[in-house]
Amino acid sequence: MNNYYQTEGNILTDVDNIVTMILFSKVDNVQLALILNYLYPALMYHHKQELEYTETVKWFVAVGQLLKDEYYPLEVIWDQQSVDAFVYEIKKYKPEYDMSRHTFLLQETRNTNSFREYLTQMFTHHGRLLVVRVDLQYKIECRSGVSVHDFDEHMTSLRERMSNKKGCFKELEGFAWSLEQGYKQTGDHDNKGSLHCHLLLLYNGAKKDNGYYSGRSVGEKWVSMTDGQGSYFNCNDPKYFKPFKEKGTLGIEMTHRKDPNKVQNTINTALYLTTKKDKYEQRLKAMLPNMRTFGHSAYRNTKRRGLPPIAN
Repeated sequence: MNNYYQTEGNILTDVDNIVTMILFSKVDNVQLALILNYLYPALMYHHKQELEYTETVKWFVAVGQLLKDEYYPLEVIWDQQSVDAFVYEIKKYKPEYDMSRHTFLLQETRNTNSFREYLTQMFTHHGRLLVVRVDLQYKIECRSGVSVHDFDEHMTSLRERMSNKKGCFKELEGFAWSLEQGYKQTGDHDNKGSLHCHLLLLYNGAKKDNGYYSGRSVGEKWVSMTDGQGSYFNCNDPKYFKPFKEKGTLGIEMTHRKDPNKVQNTINTALYLTTKKDKYEQRLKAMLPNMRTFGHSAYRNTKRRGLPPIAN
């Protein structure tokens, strides 16, 4: 099998891209024959009944089985006639594609509104918060061995640690996370098919004031809890945020409630988790049932009387 399809993430990403290109008539049928002869058996090899796939993957499988179900995937040969039929059948799903994309964007709008309200409440209640952003992913050489099951287990464990507020999460007042899957290679950064998490952490600014150290500690914890498979990018590295600081748009580090411009910058920066232009393209292509791809901790004003203790 072609080494190009060495990871499940790459396969799913390529399937999503190819189906989208077919739907918008942006693929050459002659070239598509070469692609399908590699991609179809690769996907069917990795396909798992217990996972929930994005619509594009489902359609790819459904049309492939409609046209080639009498053959084992490795025996399938996509000639020009069967490729033309594949394209014809895929294009029938265009209305469903438009609807699924619309539904996805509506959910992201709801997430954004909920997230904005949460952040506003946090900065209304707290005098100052140390804002930390860390991107969590996996080393390139380890990605082929990391499944969506592994990713879900790692993220579940991470959320439990954040809720318990121990170690590097001590003095944590709030957090938010967004799960994505890269879909293209840009420059020297090969994020195609990679599972990753954008993490926002809000620490008590009266007790923590070093964003770089906090971000590094969280990143190192991620590497440790993934048995060395994980990697991270610390957005609180001064080398990274210096240009934003010079432009007056810095939205991380210490944010004081009395500084409305900095608060607004922080909210704008945080909403990156739900408002990225390519959010749809970076959706997970395979998930476990009921797997959440975005969330934030609950806002609770502990100074109000009559409230029960916050359960971690």
